[in-house]
Amino acid sequence: MPEKAVQHTEPFPHLHTEVRHLATADLHARRACILTDRWISYPAAEDVLYRLFELLDMPPRVRMPSLLFWAHPNMGKTFIQRHFLEIYSKRGEGENGAVLWMEINDGLTEKRLYLDLLTALNAPAPDATAARLQSMLMRHLKARSINMIMLDELQRATELRQRDQRTILNALKYLSNQLSISIVGFGSGEAKALIESDDHLSERFDVIELPKCGKREKWLVDLVRARVEYFPLRKATSVDRAMMECLLFHSNFLLGRLIRLLERAAIAALDNQEHISADLIEAVATRRRLTENG
Repeated sequence: MPEKAVQHTEPFPHLHTEVRHLATADLHARRACILTDRWISYPAAEDVLYRLFELLDMPPRVRMPSLLFWAHPNMGKTFIQRHFLEIYSKRGEGENGAVLWMEINDGLTEKRLYLDLLTALNAPAPDATAARLQSMLMRHLKARSINMIMLDELQRATELRQRDQRTILNALKYLSNQLSISIVGFGSGEAKALIESDDHLSERFDVIELPKCGKREKWLVDLVRARVEYFPLRKATSVDRAMMECLLFHSNFLLGRLIRLLERAAIAALDNQEHISADLIEAVATRRRLTENG
């Protein structure tokens, strides 16, 4: 009679295969794994990526369309941009378009805008007039075949006087018009108000909101489950209603805050129960608030 085949079960099946081997590692390695950034897809982020690549691959037009993505702080805007740039950097030679990314600085002026864009291009940025810097920037943008300028923290421009805001907006419009470049902004509600304050820009920009997390959204539960799979805890975590309600309550429905709270709970779990629960999240969140207030 033939012997039955012995089935070998992989240990820690609740973990993602990339981190399964770390379940038995030392605390330092497991903690580092928990705090490592991971891209977890969700519908709003996928829509942003789709819209960005759709715009990037668009052939030059007389008036290139542009985009503004706005959301409350801590909703993952910068993380989405970084992921887009990572995907973009892996595209093969001959693909359409080149992207220039820059974070808007405080104390912005027209000269500072041109200097920062030249610096982002790794081009010389001399002390010169705004007109000369603009001419230099346009030559570099054209030579590098830039057809998308991505600006993070666009709402910082609203800290300027209204006249200076208009100067910055006009400079961006001029670059876009002259070189058939799309402008993509990321920012808060103030950035939305900035674009809508200019009739020409409001017609050219599609303004898209990244919504806050909601209690009844299945994608959020899926996202939490997927993130937990990368925590090298030795016991499985049940992402149930109590846990989700606790996460949402203490994160104020902000995605970035929710992920950080989940990570802190995972680190706390290393010292005791080896899984995350609503009670543990409550304890971690309460201890943090008491520390901040005290």
